[in-house]
Amino acid sequence: MIVAIAVGLAVFGAVVYWPAGSSISIGGGTEIVMKDKIYTPKNLRVPVGERVTFINKDSKEAYWPASNIHPTHEIYSEFDPKKSVRPGESWSFVFKKQGEWKYHDHLFPEIGGTIVVE
Repeated sequence: MIVAIAVGLAVFGAVVYWPAGSSISIGGGTEIVMKDKIYTPKNLRVPVGERVTFINKDSKEAYWPASNIHPTHEIYSEFDPKKSVRPGESWSFVFKKQGEWKYHDHLFPEIGGTIVVE
């Protein structure tokens, strides 16, 4: 048991703390959960080339994450799945441009956040 814990620490590193409502990437991409008309986390910071996956964990609502401006999504037009993400589905996007990218939900435009790409 002690060996397994030591190996786990050696392989995975130390415990990391980050503030609530923010996200950290550990090489495999970052996830944003869509549920109860809330995106969690709504704001995050990622490196250029990071894959962000929007996961719909709602039991009934479909969501549609897309770049601002609503309803045209023209600020970062590639950041748009062009359709809704139904319950149990996910959609991923790789951020290839540096910047501060505001986004919203096309079906519920009052929901949104910011993804900073460095």
